[in-house]
Amino acid sequence: MTTHRKNLLVYLALVLSFLTCLRVLWIQHGWIANDSMLYFEMARHFSVGEFKKAFAVEGFTWGLYPGLIALVHVVSGLSLQASANLLIVLFFMLIVWGLMRMVSIAGGNEHMQSYAVFLLLGAGYIVGDVLPMASRDLGYWAMIIHAINQLILFYQHGRWRSALNWQGLALLAMLFRIEGAVHLLVLPLVGFFISSTASSTLQRIVMPYVLLIFAALLSPLVVLLGHINLDDLGRVKELVTGLSDIKANIEQNLVRRVEVMHIHVIGDPFREYAWFTFLLAYFSITTLKCLSVAGWAPTLLAWAERRTVKKSVQPVAYRVLFFWLIISWLIGCLITFKVNLLSPRYVALFGFVLIVFASFALYRLLHQKTTISLAKKLLLGLTGLIVIAGFISNIKPKHESFYYEIDAVHYVQDRLNPGEQALYTSAKQRFYAGAPFDTRFDYDWTDLQKRIEAGNIQQYRYISIKSDIYPAEQSRLSDLNLQSHGFQLEKTFSGHKNKKLVLIFRRKN
Repeated sequence: MTTHRKNLLVYLALVLSFLTCLRVLWIQHGWIANDSMLYFEMARHFSVGEFKKAFAVEGFTWGLYPGLIALVHVVSGLSLQASANLLIVLFFMLIVWGLMRMVSIAGGNEHMQSYAVFLLLGAGYIVGDVLPMASRDLGYWAMIIHAINQLILFYQHGRWRSALNWQGLALLAMLFRIEGAVHLLVLPLVGFFISSTASSTLQRIVMPYVLLIFAALLSPLVVLLGHINLDDLGRVKELVTGLSDIKANIEQNLVRRVEVMHIHVIGDPFREYAWFTFLLAYFSITTLKCLSVAGWAPTLLAWAERRTVKKSVQPVAYRVLFFWLIISWLIGCLITFKVNLLSPRYVALFGFVLIVFASFALYRLLHQKTTISLAKKLLLGLTGLIVIAGFISNIKPKHESFYYEIDAVHYVQDRLNPGEQALYTSAKQRFYAGAPFDTRFDYDWTDLQKRIEAGNIQQYRYISIKSDIYPAEQSRLSDLNLQSHGFQLEKTFSGHKNKKLVLIFRRKN
């Protein structure tokens, strides 16, 4: 009974996170990301034992998450999408529990744990935008958070069990996303900066790597007996080729962009600063995405009370978390230089650390005995408004334009007679319409033109074309000249801010 009372706050937080996650999924009306179609198709093959076909789907070999969907699907009898939603809810609850435990391990009390939960639930991007989209990422985040908890416990107490738990959970995280391998390899280096009587420096460095050391000792035997080469490692080879990929991207793409900046943007007399300006822009983009991924409230709180946070957080935990913050930022930079873009979800771990620090800062501001300054009162009010507004935005119904592709499919399906077909250029619309998996990417204009030239479009009663408002896209649409092939525009659905369109064409006879 005492244990249940002690964990009452955790139970309440898990119930709140469960209800919030269900609400977010409910108001999405079955919306999915393009990557989800890949996972569902792999899961479909897994569920009937077609493992080779599963890994052959677009050459994606990271099969843990699709395998989990298939397992839930087979055991529960739920549809693949419902199984994925169940995993999303589970992962999100694990994240909430892991954050609360992280605050506790770092020396926080129940108030601080509660503040961490509220800050997370008010994070507009993580909770409101990407819960259905970042389903695989949620599993990755959950495993990494719990792995870091074990790493902190190891450095605090020097127990073998914590070191093994850290490695096991980090390896599991790696099976969700390859970036987990970077954490597994780099994070234990923080042991060089930690002094503890619980273990020697050698132990602090070796014990978090013991499974990797054992694997490294066995690797020559495995390679010899299994005739394994680099290509057989799937995405693991990115750990070996990652830096060369970044170098190739710099030579093939970034140098040309810097030359454009050198000539057309910076100009005289600042041409020699072209590389500096370009690098500053790239690093700034990564930094801004890191600082804003969990919303601005945690960032403002953690920065305003940074000295208090450093004093309040247990020293070992602070060093690990701060090192984790740096690693997350560096990973974001590497991704940016490798592929010239950076989705905020790739730096979400940075946001989780800020939430932990902000929970200590918020406690300091709300519970200190002395009167706080007007500036800090204004900060409290501002961050409170940001979190409340974020939470309301997360759970309120979406604008109709959010469902424009779903609505377009419903419109067409309601008007198709038995035996009639519709062509959807959007991969999402094909999924919503229940069409067999083709590709997770939209058909391009060249593909449509080939279908028209081959006469294949005459078999369709409706053609649904996803486009945007920009002149280049509208010009390509005009070039198709669907009217001359017996189709007329019947309905248009507009997406967010009317920048995206779905054009429904109907065959006249």
